[in-house]
Amino acid sequence: MMKRVFLFAVLGALVMTNQSLPAGNRKGGTLKPTIPDEHSAVAEKSFTPLPQPLPPQALTVGTYTTLSGYYDYQANGTPQHIRVNPTNGNIHVTYMLADDSASVSPSRRTAYAYSTNGGSTWNNFNNVRVPGRRSGFPSIDLLQAPNAGCPVLGNHSTITGTQSAAFVDSPEGTGAFSELNAPPLIDAGATDEPIWPFVAGAADGGLIMHSSRSTAGTNHLNRTTDFSSWLFPTPWFTFSGPNGSGGRNSTQATTSGRVGTIVNATTNGLFFYESTNNGATWSAPVTVHPALTVDSFAVWVSADMTYDGNTPLVALNTSTTDGAGGYFYADTKIDFWSQATGLVTAVPHDTALFVDEMNGFPQSNHLTLGGPTICKVGSQIVIVFQAFQRDTAISGHRFSDVWYVRSVNNGATWSTPVNITNTPNLDERYPSVSKWNQAGFVNMTWQEDVYPGTWVIVTPDAGALPSRARQVYYKLQLPTTDVTESGTVASGFVLEQNYPNPFNPKTRISYLVPKGMNVQLSVYNVLGQEVARVVDDYRETGNYEVDFNASHLASGVYYYTLRAGQFSETKKMVLMK
Repeated sequence: MMKRVFLFAVLGALVMTNQSLPAGNRKGGTLKPTIPDEHSAVAEKSFTPLPQPLPPQALTVGTYTTLSGYYDYQANGTPQHIRVNPTNGNIHVTYMLADDSASVSPSRRTAYAYSTNGGSTWNNFNNVRVPGRRSGFPSIDLLQAPNAGCPVLGNHSTITGTQSAAFVDSPEGTGAFSELNAPPLIDAGATDEPIWPFVAGAADGGLIMHSSRSTAGTNHLNRTTDFSSWLFPTPWFTFSGPNGSGGRNSTQATTSGRVGTIVNATTNGLFFYESTNNGATWSAPVTVHPALTVDSFAVWVSADMTYDGNTPLVALNTSTTDGAGGYFYADTKIDFWSQATGLVTAVPHDTALFVDEMNGFPQSNHLTLGGPTICKVGSQIVIVFQAFQRDTAISGHRFSDVWYVRSVNNGATWSTPVNITNTPNLDERYPSVSKWNQAGFVNMTWQEDVYPGTWVIVTPDAGALPSRARQVYYKLQLPTTDVTESGTVASGFVLEQNYPNPFNPKTRISYLVPKGMNVQLSVYNVLGQEVARVVDDYRETGNYEVDFNASHLASGVYYYTLRAGQFSETKKMVLMK
C-alpha cells in the first residue's frame, strides 16, 4: 500500500514575461472566440485614473473569499476554481489576480484560500501565492487516497519558457504548497509548451494534467503517481481527434478509476475521451457536438463536465454561426449532453429573461449567455451559468448575473432558469461549482466586479474600467420539492419556507403550481398591510422560485401568502438588519 506522499518544492528561476490578451474581434452581428497569447512580449497595461470615483459596493450575494485583484479575466472558458472535501466539508478555492494596479501583467499570480466552517470565514495563509513567481489560469482538484483531501493546483508559469506546473498542499490546510517537477518539454522551452492545465486527482492517488499548446493548437495529457516523475514522455499523450487550445478542457476523475476529459475544438466540435484505468490508456473520441456548418449551431468557448457515478455529463455553450467561425451572440444557448440523452437544450435564449444584444461592445469571449458549469447533487443535475442583464454600466457594457437550472430526470428536461445573484449594477462572471456537494446544496464561486467588461486585456473591451475584482463564494440551497419538468406534478400547491430565514435583506421563496392559473404572492406586515406584491401573473404547471428583496423594509416579522384559485397559504419570515 502506498504511503502518504509529502512533497517539497524545488523552486526554479523567477523569470517574468508579459502577455497579450484577447481582443474580442467583432464581425457584424457576430463575435469570434480568441485566446491569450501567453508567450508574446507586449506593452504593459498600466493603471489609469478612473473617470469618476469608484461607486459604492452594491449588495453582494454570498461571502468574500478574501481573494481579490486587478486581473479581471479569469479563464478562456469555464474555470475550475472550487472543490469541497467530501470527508470533512472543507472548501478549497483558487483565483487569478494581480496585486499591482500599475503593473498588472508581471504581478499576475495564482491565489488560494481555505475554509473549515462552510465558507463563513476564510484563511488565505497571509496572501499565499502559488507559486511566488508570475503565473495564471489556475485549476484546482483534491487528490484521492493515499493523499485524500490534499488540494492540487495546476497553472502555467515561467520555468523553462512558459509551461504547465502543479503544486500540492500536504497535509490539507497548511497553505504550504510544494511544486512538483515540471512535465517534460515539448517545444524545448521555446514558445509553445502545453499550458492552461486542468488537473484531476485519480483514484490510484495520482494526478492527471490536461494542457494545450496555443500556436500548434494541440491537446496534451500527462500523469504522475509518485509526484516526482511524469509517465508520458515527450510529446505526452496526444489526442487523436480534432484538437483545440486555450484551456477549455475540463478533466474529472471518479473513485472507480475512470477519468474523463473534453476537448473543445470550437468550430471543429466538442469531444469526450475517457480512461478506465486512472489515465494509463484512453478511448477513441466520442462526439458531443459536431463541427459547424453554415447557419448551424456550434460550440462556443465554454464547456464543463462531471460524473454521475460512471456516467459522464457535459454542459456546453452553443450559438449559431456564419460558417466562417463567427458566432451570432443573439442566438446563444446552454446545451446538456449525456450518452443517454444526446444533446438537449437546457437553457434556451429566452428574451424575456436574457438580453439578445451586446450593446455594441466586444466582451472578450463572453456572449450574452454562457459559462456553464455542471454538477450532480442527489437526483438533480444542476447547471450554473452567467447571463447579461439589461442594466448597463457607465462604460456601456452589460452587467452579468449568475443563474442556474436543474433537471430531475437525468437531463431529459430542465427547469425554468433562476437568477442567483440578481444584483443590478454589479457584475458577476466566471461561475465555478464543486463536483462534490452536500445533499441539497451546490457550492460555487464567481468573480464579482463593480464594473463589467474586461479591463486587463491590452486592447481593452471598449470603455472597460479598472477596479479590484474579487472572488465570491455561495452555497445554493436547492428546492426540496421535485417536479418533472414535462409538466406532471405529484401533488397540489406547495408553498415552501423561505430561505434563508431570518434574512437580510434578500430571501428566496419557492412554490409549486399543479396546473396553469393566475398566481399571487404577497408580503404583509404584522398589521396585515400588504408591503410587497412579489408575483401577480399567470403561471404554467411547475416549480418556481422568486427572490424577495426587503431592503426598503424595517426589521421585524412579516408574512407571505400564496393565492391561486381556491388555494391560500401563509408562512412567517423574519427580517433582521
